[in-house]
Amino acid sequence: MGRPLKIKKSTTIDIGFPNFGSLTDPVFPTGGTLGDNEFLGVVGGSNTVDTATYPTVKVRVNITDSYTGEDDGYVIRQKGSHKYLVGTATAIDPENAVVGTALRIVSLGDTDWQAMGASDDAAVGSIFTVIAAAPASTTGTASEVGVCVLTSDLTPGAGLMSISYSQGDSTETAVSKLTNKFVTNWTNFQNAAGTSLTTYNSGGDNAGPVVYSGEDNFIANFFTDEGTISKSGADDATSGASVSGSGTLFDTSGDSELAIIEKYNS
Repeated sequence: MGRPLKIKKSTTIDIGFPNFGSLTDPVFPTGGTLGDNEFLGVVGGSNTVDTATYPTVKVRVNITDSYTGEDDGYVIRQKGSHKYLVGTATAIDPENAVVGTALRIVSLGDTDWQAMGASDDAAVGSIFTVIAAAPASTTGTASEVGVCVLTSDLTPGAGLMSISYSQGDSTETAVSKLTNKFVTNWTNFQNAAGTSLTTYNSGGDNAGPVVYSGEDNFIANFFTDEGTISKSGADDATSGASVSGSGTLFDTSGDSELAIIEKYNS
């Protein structure tokens, strides 16, 4: 899957990428759309550590068998090219926990997390599988956790998730692949038999290699969907190259358009 999505651990750890103001002789995108305090690239991480200066990716999740169902969420860890361990942005009361599902502790309160299945050293951020719901009226909170797969539907069904972007003031568009620096959409996403796909787990349709042909790729960032950035050392011989086997990212002049990934703290 290439380099997995970087995850912001706190307001000070893995918060993002170097901003333009910290670089020596930076090459800004065209149009003056990014300032000194902004940067290219995106990171996952909890909505609770998101800031306006260093945002995190906002996702829509629908964790299978969860109490919450479809909800805004966040990326905890990338599990594959199109698969993520995610949490719900809305914390639940432990009394609503579903046995057999996973929780991530948001606030300890007076909840007996160990009785629910957590380890003896459980703390904020600990993830565990629920063996019993808590009694009513305890004061801790937790987000539901599960593995979800990307879909082109911005209102995902159970087991699915969506991430969206816009480009050039376009409408909200679903992401088919997202790395630290690049975003790809669902255009011409097909299986080996030539069947167009809208998810990565569509009842066996994904068997065999996935074929991309002419899908749209952009440079991902949190701040602007306008302007272009030049490929380092670009010339006609090296431009138009693919990223991880996908379609063309840079045009024959060595330029690529920017896309803004949906985030918290818009």
